[in-house]
Amino acid sequence: MIEKYNLYSKFDVSKHKQTYTNYLEVIIDSDGNVMYAVPSHQEKMIALACEKLCVDRDGLYKMCPEEYYFDFLVWLSKVSGAVAVWNEFVQGFSFTKAQIRTLKMLKKEGFYNGKIPKISVENECHKLSVGGA
Repeated sequence: MIEKYNLYSKFDVSKHKQTYTNYLEVIIDSDGNVMYAVPSHQEKMIALACEKLCVDRDGLYKMCPEEYYFDFLVWLSKVSGAVAVWNEFVQGFSFTKAQIRTLKMLKKEGFYNGKIPKISVENECHKLSVGGA
């Protein structure tokens, strides 16, 4: 039996093109790997951060500094190393060369229409949100 491609599948450029029109809600990890943001960007990044830090959800929440209470996704990006991507927008704490390379590929394939952020300089990380065409 052939499995149907869906949001729970491993991201595949050609299958994504065949299956979805004008839809991109993904996470790019620090190595440039793309994964669907299921069930949401925040929940996927929570799972990645918990795995990376070897903590459970409650432990992760307790680690979050107060200054990120209303900017939780950026903090999750900081601790997980991942960035959140939509059709026209990307949000992350910092961006690796691999993430930029992947964003450029997504743009070339017609999935991502936003701006390409600059690679973050190590030890000089800050909040980066880039949107628009």
